[in-house]
Amino acid sequence: MSIRYISSVKLILIAGTLLSGCSTTRQIVVDHPATQANQFQPLQGFQSIDGDDYYVRLISEFDFKGDNVLKSGCTSMAPSYEKGDLSAALIYNVRNETLKFSREATGFLYQATTGKCNFTFDAKKLYLTPWIRLDSGKETMVDYNFYTNANSDVDVSSLVGDVNAASNLLALTGVGMGVAIIGQAAGQWVKSSQQAAPASASHQSAKHSSESHSLPAATTFSGKTGTLNQTTFKVFDVAEGGFNLFGSDTKQLGELKIYPEILSTLLLRTTVDGIPDARDMSFEEIGYSPIKSAAGEINLQQLIEQSKHSAKPNLKPDWNNYQEVEGNCRKLKLVMKDLGFNKFDRNAVIYYFLAKNGDWNNYNITRQRMLSEEMRPKVLETYRSKDFGNCLTADDYVVMKTMGLPVNTHSDWDQMGEASHKKEQLFTPLKSIERQLVSVLNNPNKAEMERQLFPLLNTAKNGDGSVLLQNHLGDFGLELLLNPPAPAAPTPADAAVGPVVPVAAAASIPGEGIIVSARQLAQVFSGLLINELSCARPVPDNSGKSTGNAGILLFTTKEGSPRAKGGAMEFEFSGGKITRIAFQLSTYRDFEQDLLDRPEIGGCRIDPSFLAKLH
Repeated sequence: MSIRYISSVKLILIAGTLLSGCSTTRQIVVDHPATQANQFQPLQGFQSIDGDDYYVRLISEFDFKGDNVLKSGCTSMAPSYEKGDLSAALIYNVRNETLKFSREATGFLYQATTGKCNFTFDAKKLYLTPWIRLDSGKETMVDYNFYTNANSDVDVSSLVGDVNAASNLLALTGVGMGVAIIGQAAGQWVKSSQQAAPASASHQSAKHSSESHSLPAATTFSGKTGTLNQTTFKVFDVAEGGFNLFGSDTKQLGELKIYPEILSTLLLRTTVDGIPDARDMSFEEIGYSPIKSAAGEINLQQLIEQSKHSAKPNLKPDWNNYQEVEGNCRKLKLVMKDLGFNKFDRNAVIYYFLAKNGDWNNYNITRQRMLSEEMRPKVLETYRSKDFGNCLTADDYVVMKTMGLPVNTHSDWDQMGEASHKKEQLFTPLKSIERQLVSVLNNPNKAEMERQLFPLLNTAKNGDGSVLLQNHLGDFGLELLLNPPAPAAPTPADAAVGPVVPVAAAASIPGEGIIVSARQLAQVFSGLLINELSCARPVPDNSGKSTGNAGILLFTTKEGSPRAKGGAMEFEFSGGKITRIAFQLSTYRDFEQDLLDRPEIGGCRIDPSFLAKLH
């Protein structure tokens, strides 16, 4: 319908309390609604507002400009109030077609009855909507209707009573006193409240006045900018003729405001920047978050379990079954979104749901653990392959990380993979030497062993086919292995490396070692009667870090070996050739402790039971 204008002041003056047959009148009049736009930005760490960042709710609040405005005219207006009843009310009609949600609520109610100063002015703070996710909340629209009567058949106060009975369930608060949100249950809440409300009497034939108007959308957003629109109604008390707004008897009662309020989480704490903080929680703790509904208060876990969604999750799956856990993760995500939770609350719940699964913990391995345990690229690739891709997207991991949760994004995995490959490249020369040396040690044929060793050995002094041999394992007859009683005829290989120290002339090998030929080394290896070999690990230096050009492996011996049980063999290499071999105890450079501190390094893991065989 059209809205009448007062040309002198361009205000909508709505007669609120016309007193029939009286010289004095009092009216409640309302100005044009004025809209004030307030900007809001994306949360820190995000480039735009996507509607899944925030929740929004609408609030109506009356701001009194003077507590005694109504009371001040009490004496002079007394005769006017002896003639009959009068009332006025502003009623909101709130609707959201997307959520199939609608309700009515009272902005304010003014009532006056026969007698001196018998009046009430009721303007309580109202929550017009529960918390609604922003992408749905932007569809919320508000109309208002202003009803007045004076000695008419309309009972405005009764009308207001019906409205309040039908919508009182939405006067709810948020975190700390329970959460009220709108999702799939919106229609059920409204239906429940409407069934509980008494039927309103028909007012179609009543003699009363009314005005109606639609307000602009409370929230809008696009890209990096969002707008919160606050609508303000100036409410005036007009006495002694009323329409002369420049008269001394026109006073402003206050301002009726309807405004949106936003926040980023209903279940979590927030930082000073408004970012949700999901750290130091558990699935049980977050599952106990109170949720308010028309049926009363229940916790979040009960709300999920009672959901009528076709994809209702099993919150206690087989935690060792990756596919089952991933499938229920997907269902939980769908139900949480259907219930109206935003991306922060959804992903916090999902994170703690998955925290009981080993594959989830492997996928989110820390860089520190990856480096300290020297994990090989193949192991990391196995971890990364179970990324719960049927449930979570790359954006979900970013959201979790923003909330302080220890997860790995694609960028984190790329960096760890690169670091792992670089680390693996450091061990490539060691692994190459290890493979060739182990092949020699496993060869039962002494002549073939010699031929394998020749190209693998080198010293700066004697060239190819020679190696510096040291013994720190004790006296186990190494000299006799190098110089057996029956001397063999010289071979071309021996001639190539030049003269060697005549071991028989010495009681033992000196601490600095001696240079031996491939044939002599093959004689030693063959005479040791090696039984088992471990993999080779980098030799730890005095600071506990790995040296890049030396490895060590453990070996056990067969019965009859000159070295009972076995020991450790250290080898130093350069340019793809072994330059030094030393027999060591397994405690060399705290090697045994290094096995405990770093069970796997360079792809080598030596079982503690292997060490036990050496003692």
